[in-house]
Amino acid sequence: MRDRLLRTLLRVAMLAAAVLLGAAAVLAQRSYDAPIEVYVMRTPPEASAGLSRVIFIDSVTGETVSADVEGGRFTIVGGYVLYQQPNGTLFRLWPDGRTELHPFIQPAPETQQIDWVVSPDQNWIAWTLANRAGGGQVVTITTLARADGTEPRVLLMDGPDAFMRIRPLALTDDGIFFFDRQPQGVGDYFFYSQYAAVHRLDPGSSEPRLLPFEPNCFCGAGLSADGRYFARLERVSETGGYDMRVWNLEAGLDSFAPSIPAPYEIAGAVLVAPDGSRVVYSLANNLTLDSAGSGRERFMLALVDVAAEEQRPLLFNPLLVPLLPMGWTDGGGSVLLYNPRQDGTWKLILETGEIRQVSGGTRIGMIR
Repeated sequence: MRDRLLRTLLRVAMLAAAVLLGAAAVLAQRSYDAPIEVYVMRTPPEASAGLSRVIFIDSVTGETVSADVEGGRFTIVGGYVLYQQPNGTLFRLWPDGRTELHPFIQPAPETQQIDWVVSPDQNWIAWTLANRAGGGQVVTITTLARADGTEPRVLLMDGPDAFMRIRPLALTDDGIFFFDRQPQGVGDYFFYSQYAAVHRLDPGSSEPRLLPFEPNCFCGAGLSADGRYFARLERVSETGGYDMRVWNLEAGLDSFAPSIPAPYEIAGAVLVAPDGSRVVYSLANNLTLDSAGSGRERFMLALVDVAAEEQRPLLFNPLLVPLLPMGWTDGGGSVLLYNPRQDGTWKLILETGEIRQVSGGTRIGMIR
C-alpha cells in the first residue's frame, strides 16, 4: 500500500513537472529599466473590505502603479509578486497591475498546506505541498524551479508521516535548500516562526543533512543570504531567556552568546548579517496570537556581536507593538522593521537604538 501510494505521488509530481515545462514555453522573464520598490497596505483607504493594496514605485521616476487584490503572503519572485487568496489559490501580480492565476504553483485538492521560499537574487523558488495521504498521514513534496517555471525538478518526497512535515527555511542563489522537519500544525500556535530540526540539501544531492546541533529546541533560526552562516536561538530555561549560537557552516566553527538580562518568554524573527558578524532578532513577553494584541505585550530587539560572543538589548524600553527585523540597510548600520499586525515600515539605527517610520506601507522588497 505504501509503495503504491509513493508511486502514485511520484507520477503526480512528474506530471506537475511536465506542466511546468509546457508553461515555461510561453513564459518569459520580465526585465525593467529601473528597480521597482514594492509595498503592501493591508487596510488601504477607500478600498473594499478584505482587499490589500500592492504598490509598485519606480525607483528613478517615482511613477506609481497600485492594485487592490484579495489575499496575502506577498513575495517577490523574479519580475512579479506571488500571493495566495483565502481559498488557497495562488496568483501573480505584475508591476503594471495585471493579475493572473499562477501558472505552475497551485495546491492540489489533497493539499493541506503550501509553503515557499525564494533565492535572494529572486531567480529561483522552492515550494512544498503537504498532501493528505489517507489514514491521517501526510506526504510533503518539495519542488524547485526558476522564477518563470523553467528547469523544474522534484527535490524531496517526505512521508507518508502522521506527525511530521517539511517547512522551507531558505534557498541560496546557488541552489542550497534549507528546511525544517517539524510537527504538523504546531507552528500555527507560535507568533514567531520556530524550527525543530534544520536540514540542508545541496544541489545534485538527494540526501538531506542535519545542521550542527540539530535537532534542537523548537526555537527561532536564520541564515545569511549565501547560506554560510546559521544562527540558532537556544532556550535557557522554562521561564525564558535565549542564548544565540552562530555557525560558520563552511568552517565548522561556532560562536556562543549568552542570553540578555530580564528573560523573555519567546523569541524569533532572526536576521543574519551577510558577513555573519551580527544578528538581530526579536523577543517578547505576555504574547498573544490575537491580531489586536493583549495590551500587556512587551517586545524587545537584541543585537548579537558574533566575534565578541555577546548580545545586548537595542532599546532602552520595550515596545508595546511588534516591530520585527526584515532586512539590512544603510550599509549594515540600520535594520528595516515591519509590524505583522498593521501597515508600515520602520528603520532601527543600531548605534543609537532610534526607530523611525519610513513608510506607511509594509515593504515587500524590490524588483530588479
